[in-house]
Parts: sequence; C-alpha cells; structure tokens
Amino acid sequence: MASFGKKILSAFVEVTDEEKPVTKPEETKQNSTVVDSGQTHQKRQTVNSTTNEKFKQYFDQLFKDANLPGPDYFEFTKMTEAMISIPDEKARYSAAFAGLNVQGLDKEKLLQTATEYLKILETDASNFDSTVDAALKEKVQGKQQEIEAKQKRIAEVSREITDLQNQIQVLQHEVKENEEKIESNSGGYKAASENMKQKIVYDIEKIKQHIA
Repeated sequence: MASFGKKILSAFVEVTDEEKPVTKPEETKQNSTVVDSGQTHQKRQTVNSTTNEKFKQYFDQLFKDANLPGPDYFEFTKMTEAMISIPDEKARYSAAFAGLNVQGLDKEKLLQTATEYLKILETDASNFDSTVDAALKEKVQGKQQEIEAKQKRIAEVSREITDLQNQIQVLQHEVKENEEKIESNSGGYKAASENMKQKIVYDIEKIKQHIA
C-alpha cells in the first residue's frame, strides 16, 4: 500500500529518496534578483496549468484502469467531453446518453456506475491522504527534527567553546602568576647566591690572614 500511495503522491508532487543539492543562500538571493514580478506571475500560471493537466491525466487513468465492463459512466463522461462544442448542457447530456443507450446503457446503470466511480475516487483520496501524511512525516517533520538536533548541537558546541575560553583565561592567569613567581624566585636565588659567594671569598681571605 505504501508504494501504491507513493505512486499516487508522485503524480502531483515530487517524491524522491534522493537528496537534493543544497543551494547556498547567496545563490538563491542572486537568482531571485533576476526574476521580476511579471516573470514570477507567468511562472505561477504555467505551474498551475501544468498541475491541473497532471490532475486531469491522473484521474483519467484512474477511471480508465477501473473501467467497468460495458458502457457506463466513464464512457458517458468521455462522450460529453467529445460533445463540448454543443453549448446547451441538456442537449449535450441527452445526446451523449442517446449514443450509449443503444449500446445498452440505461439511466439506472449510469447513476449506479457513477456512484461506483465516486467510491473509487473516495478510496483513492484516502490512500492519497495517507501518503501525504507519510510524506509530511518523512520530508517535513523528519527534516524539522534534524534541524532541531543540529540547533541543539550548535548550542552544546557553543557552551563547550565558552567553557574552553574560560579555561584558557584561567590557564593564562596561572601562567602569568607562575612566570612572575619563577622570575621572582630566580632573581632572589641569584642575589642570595652572589652574596653567599662573596661571603665565602671574604672568609677565605680572612682565614688566610688570621689563621697561621
């Protein structure tokens, strides 16, 4: 049923398992600047005309595939369409019915088969709605969840970056303190070492002088 429904939906909208290439925002902006309002209106009219024709072809094929044996409502509609040049609706309906009546179609069968095609249309619409729901879940809701997951990840990474920056600041402060301490201790050591050296040299001279 899923594949059948997908076939129904694909008759009207694009349903594909392949990912479309991502268009960069600047490319979209550049492309949009070259399309004026007149071109946009003309394009919309073309799309609507194409869509309407696609609908017509789809339902024609649907009824053709489900065509009941013998002349019935399906043939009647085709006959009335072929007589569209007849301006009067009553005359057109009567002429179409008269042409099929000689083939065995009566009013009761015409109404009965019209009801059957109505049921076929309702079943098809139900399948279409189910497929639309599935497509929305896959192509819209699924993508929205992916967006939310990526936004959540961005927030997490942002917090990690902030934490790392804070850690860097703490480390930089510790580096500065340690550097100052080392330089201070190094200076004190050198001064104390020089004093001790001078004292020893002094003591050596005095020992030579005072002790025989």
